[in-house]
Amino acid sequence: MAMLAAAMLGAASVWRSTSGAQAPGWAGQASTPSGQAATPSVEAAPTASTRPPHPFPDLARTRESLDIAQDPFSSGHPEEWRWLDQHGFPNGAQWTRYQQASNAELDQAVRAGDTVAATMLDARRLGADPTAESRLLASGAEGDLFALSLLSSWKAGANAAGIPEAYAISRVAEMRGDITTALHREMMLGGRLTSEQRLLAEAEALHLNLHLNALYRQKHGVDPPPVEMRPYQVDPDDTQR
Repeated sequence: MAMLAAAMLGAASVWRSTSGAQAPGWAGQASTPSGQAATPSVEAAPTASTRPPHPFPDLARTRESLDIAQDPFSSGHPEEWRWLDQHGFPNGAQWTRYQQASNAELDQAVRAGDTVAATMLDARRLGADPTAESRLLASGAEGDLFALSLLSSWKAGANAAGIPEAYAISRVAEMRGDITTALHREMMLGGRLTSEQRLLAEAEALHLNLHLNALYRQKHGVDPPPVEMRPYQVDPDDTQR
C-alpha cells in the first residue's frame, strides 16, 4: 500500500496548488450546489475568458435528451442518469468520442474546462505520469467517482501487487455512493485476495476515505456533502437466479 499512500500525499499537494483556482462545476457536467471538481493539473485553471475553444463543441455534456439505451454506465433508472452526471461519469457520446480522441484533443478539452476529459486523460497517463494518480484521487475527493473507478481498474490490471490497492479504492467508491462496484469487483480484480490481504485492504479503504474527506474540508472549510447512494435498477433476471 506504499504507492497508494504516496499518491494520497500527492493528492494533498495537488489540492493545495488548486485550492485558489476557479474550477468548473462538479465533475464538469450537471451543476450542483456542493463542491467543485479538482482541476487536472497543479497550475491554476484558466478563466472563462482565457480558455481555448472546446475541440468538440457540439458534444453533449449531460445525459439530457440522449438515448439512455446507448449509455455504457446506466442501468436504466431515470434518477441514476442525474447521479452519473454529477459524479463524473461520461455519457455515451463522451465515452465514445473521448476514447478515440488524441491526447492533444483531450488536453485542449481540459483547458476548456472539461473535467470528464481531464479524468480520461489522467487515466491514460497512469504509469507514465507520477502525478496522474494523485489528481484522480483529488477528483475523487470532490465526488468524481468515475475517477476512482478508472484508478481502481488500472491498479487491478497493472500487476498482481496492485490488486489490494484496487480493492481498497473500489471500496472507497462504494462508501461514497457507487453501490455497483460491489457487483463487478471480484471480476475486475482478476484474482482472489487472501483473508489477510482483504482485511488490510479494508483498513486502507477506511483510511483513504477519511483522507479524501479531510482534503475536502481543507479546500472548502466544511464537511463533504452527505453521500448520495447511486439509484440502481435491478435486472429482473438477476432476482430469479
